[in-house]
Amino acid sequence: MVDLQASLVADDYVDPTVYAAEVERAMRAEWLPVCRADQIPSAGDRFAITLCDRPVIAVRTAEGEIRVVANVCAHRASRLVDDGPGHDDTLVCPYHRWAYRLDGSLIGAPLSEGADLDGACLPLVRHVVWQGFVLANLSGSAPEPFAAVRGLDDEIAPWQWSELVTVASRSFPSTWNWKVMVENWVECYHHLGTHRDSIEPFLPARATEVTANRGAPWVAMRVRGVEGAEGPREEWLPGLAADVARDLSVWSLFPFLMCGSTSRHAFWLQLEPVDATHHVVTWHLLLHPDQVARFTQEQIAAEMAMLEDVHREDMVACRRVQEGLASGFVAQPRLTALESPIADFQRWLGARLVG
Repeated sequence: MVDLQASLVADDYVDPTVYAAEVERAMRAEWLPVCRADQIPSAGDRFAITLCDRPVIAVRTAEGEIRVVANVCAHRASRLVDDGPGHDDTLVCPYHRWAYRLDGSLIGAPLSEGADLDGACLPLVRHVVWQGFVLANLSGSAPEPFAAVRGLDDEIAPWQWSELVTVASRSFPSTWNWKVMVENWVECYHHLGTHRDSIEPFLPARATEVTANRGAPWVAMRVRGVEGAEGPREEWLPGLAADVARDLSVWSLFPFLMCGSTSRHAFWLQLEPVDATHHVVTWHLLLHPDQVARFTQEQIAAEMAMLEDVHREDMVACRRVQEGLASGFVAQPRLTALESPIADFQRWLGARLVG
């Protein structure tokens, strides 16, 4: 029998103390997405992001290797670069011009006679590359994720995630708890209401099948689309089998990597927590390299506009949920069978907070 017991209460979505514990025990201690490896394809490419108040930079070195380093100068702790993509052969602090190689080692510090430069560098942040994602562990002590995600690898294999490349991105400031965003993502039950006119006619909630995760730190599901939802075969991801072409694949790696794919493309939501009731969500649209030449900029813009329309429907829903949780009228939400991934997520999170 599926366990549908919610293990979080309404206060867990508004209490800054709970959020602080989540940051320390369930975010910094786990694997968090920095970027896709394809977003830093060439030597000197970089992608900076702030994860749980820790600014980091993923870089591609001259040797073609990926490194993740602290985005903080060893001199007076100035942030080196703004968040987002960029390109530089070196990382130079704009405050006093201390310069670093892309591996984090110090090149030089002007007019620094008498200063102690021993060991001055940009600290390395532990990282792995999995399914094309650069994942960082801020604590440096998390077990490597590969064994825990083996079942998820099998589930998402038809969509060739490791080969996909980023073609467009768009960010949305959000005024609700990060868990509300994750829980909205990991259930398709809300197609009935939130997406009644946009998604439900093509990918009905009743056609959702949840994949058993056996206690692993991820959830996944597929929604079987109606006939025709798969689109023309020449637009499918290369190698996609006909028996999954109608499926909407939705999955999440805890704590907050959120991804999905259809026959034509894939997408992921990059979540940047700010505090108990604020975060930023960035949608990234992905294609297979063999498809890129067939998609015009107008088509990519149209796909992004469609994703934005859907996300704005979700934004209204999530804001309403946050307001309801803050009201105190419902102490603990009730879950349905289609929301069993929420129960899995809450059990995972609760175990880390208790531990």
